[in-house]
Formats: sequence, structure tokens, C-alpha cells
Amino acid sequence: MDLYSDRILTKDYNEVKKILQMPEWKEEEFQGLLTSTIWHSNYEDIKNILQMPEWKEKKFQRLLTSSIWQSNYDAVEKVLQMPEWEEEKFQGLLTSTIWHSNYEDIKNILQMPEWKEKKFQRLLTSNIWKSNYEDIKNILQMPEWKEEKFQGLLTSSIWQSNYEDIKNILQMPEWEEEKFQGLLTSTIWHSNYEDIKNILQMPEWKEKKFQRLLTSNIWKSNYEDIKNILQIPEWKEEKFQGLLTPTIWNNSYQSVKTKLYLPYWRENKYQHLLVPSIFSVSSSNIINGIELLKKYGIDQFITNKCLRFKTAMLEKLIDYMIENKIDLVTINKKTGNPCLNPILSCEKGQLKKKYNIDINEIEKKGRHVR
Repeated sequence: MDLYSDRILTKDYNEVKKILQMPEWKEEEFQGLLTSTIWHSNYEDIKNILQMPEWKEKKFQRLLTSSIWQSNYDAVEKVLQMPEWEEEKFQGLLTSTIWHSNYEDIKNILQMPEWKEKKFQRLLTSNIWKSNYEDIKNILQMPEWKEEKFQGLLTSSIWQSNYEDIKNILQMPEWEEEKFQGLLTSTIWHSNYEDIKNILQMPEWKEKKFQRLLTSNIWKSNYEDIKNILQIPEWKEEKFQGLLTPTIWNNSYQSVKTKLYLPYWRENKYQHLLVPSIFSVSSSNIINGIELLKKYGIDQFITNKCLRFKTAMLEKLIDYMIENKIDLVTINKKTGNPCLNPILSCEKGQLKKKYNIDINEIEKKGRHVR
């Protein structure tokens, strides 16, 4: 345990000695309190806090972290003795983050009449202590919560935002447009008002091809990335438009741009790879995978699933198949057309279960040969 901080130098030697010699430190439940923040408190406060009978109750034991030293004994006692903790709906708030708030704020928050309404009870998680009473009161009393379209935003992630941002977001005129209403989910609170305003006011949303991207996945990205992705000139080409699905927001602008600019898409034989799952494959895997299958003369049959393999492992699997006279290309039973042997697009577990091929053994054998 690291108990040293400059603050200890302001303490009287005898008081430090008394604190360190307290018998309570032998109890496991209190040992997490022994950090340098303890010197924010004095001996009497520490002794009284540790001797409180409430710590025998399981529901309060989660509060025993070093952040308790941000409060004094009187405040801790008043908080723990609040009758509201008998109500099940408030017990999720009993985490150590409560000590970021003071007793008056905690009391006022718990006594708000809004908690009787079911729609607000989802907000009762320890995230609430990131906000103060005035902000919480103003947020819950906003008239917008009477509108059904906004009620999906009432989750505890709302406490990542402040009252002004929340008010400005809900009052945006864009929410009257049907195309934007699918964005009204609680993930919106990962973004701030300025970013949201800039995103919704982008002229690209007037184009039908971009409107399918308007789902709550968009909040995984920031304004700059979204703007740059939508302005990529390749979207004018029909071959790339199948990539315009909400999964694109799982990627950064740089990643999307790098994949779209790969030279392989100039050739018709690779364009079947241009489906949304291509974004879940790294650029290096795409390049190395195509070049590897090209070496064996089967690159025109390459699949996105096959590209997810590490190239070194894929090469060992191909060599194993050649050695065991297993065809690299087979006939698709549904279409009658040649296709890559499904073995080369199969995950490790399925390889073993369906084809009795243990890729781990193949890799070991390869290392042994070297």
C-alpha cells in the first residue's frame, strides 16, 4: 500500500501513528481504504467512520473505497442513515462514486418526486453522481420527456452530458424530420451538442444513398470522421455503394479510405469482395490474402471469410490441402459454378468439427519442419 503523499507532512506525528495503529486495519473489508487520500481526514473522523455499525450491512460495503475520505464522519453518517436506502430502486446508487457528491445534494436528489415515474427510474444508476442536484432537477423537468420519440434517451448514459447540452440537443428542429428519428437512442450521449448539430446539418443527408447510414451506429464516430467518410469521391461509383451500410461507423475515416483506395477494385474478379464485411478485415489481410491466392492461381475465387485468416495460417492450410490432395477449388452445388473450397473459409472450430482438420497441429508441424 502506498500511503505517502506530501499531505502526510502536514500531519502531527502522533496522529499519524494513532491512525496506522488502529486495530480495524486487520479487517479485510477496511484494507482498501489505506491509500494516501486518508490524510485528507483526521484521526477522530477515521475512527468514527470505521466503527460505524452500518458496514455490517452488505449494501453499504460497496462504499468502502478510498474516495470515502472526501467526506467527513458527520456527512458519511447522515448519508448512510438516509431512509431512502430501504427502497430497492435506490440501492443501485450505493457505489463509491457517491462520495463525489455532498449530503445535501444526495438528499435532494433522492427526494425528487420524479423517481415515482417509471420512465425516470432507468436513470437510477451510480452514473448519476457525475451530475449535481440542480442539473438533475432541470433535466428531469424538461417538457420534452412527454414526447414518445425522446423517451428512448432516458438511460443512465444521459449523465455523460450536462443540462445545457441535453436541452440544446432535444430542441434541435431536425428531430421533426423522420429520417433523423432513428438516431434518437441513448448512444447519442457519447456525442456533444456541437458535434450532433454539425452532423445533422450535413448536406449529404439529402442524398438517398446516404440516408441508410442514419442509424444510432453513427454515434460511434465523430463529426470529422463522418464528414470525411461521406465526402469520399468513390461513393459516386456504383461498385462501392453496397458498402454504404451503418456498419461503416465501426471504422475510422482513414481505415475506410485505405480500403476503398486498394488497387484490386479496378479488376472485376475482386469486386465480389465489396460487401460491408470487408470493413471487418484489415487492409494488410486483404492485400496479403489476395497476393497469396494469386500465387496459387485461385485468387478469382477468394472470399471475405477467407481473408479473415492470418495469411501465414492460410498458407499452411493450403499447403496441407495440396499435400493431402484436397482440391483448392470445388463446385458450388447450388449454382454449379467453381468456387473456393469451403475449407479455406472455415473457422478453426468448424475445421476440426466438420473436416477433422486441426489447424493447431498443422501450425506445430510447420514450426517443427523449420
